[in-house]
Amino acid sequence: MQNINDFIESLIQEKGISIDDEEAKKEVVADMAAKLQEEINRASVEALPEEKAKELAEKIDDPNFTEDKIAEFIQNSGVDIAKIIEETKNRFREFYLKGEEK
Repeated sequence: MQNINDFIESLIQEKGISIDDEEAKKEVVADMAAKLQEEINRASVEALPEEKAKELAEKIDDPNFTEDKIAEFIQNSGVDIAKIIEETKNRFREFYLKGEEK
């Protein structure tokens, strides 16, 4: 599976945008990658079966329930993460290339 930053860089290139300043490019890639990651996270949670969503809601405020544990929980919930990531990346790509705000 393609790395998120590589995916974002390929989108920027596909859109025909040239960012000469390396620091500015890193910032744009980081901002877009963060937005994409938020979308993937949201889609993953929305895909949870109802009982798993309730279980996650109960655990989410526990300070010991780290991001790694959340990811493991979702991964073990029966949700097809690879499919969610690909579908979310495809939607993100469509919106970005059309010029719509994400």
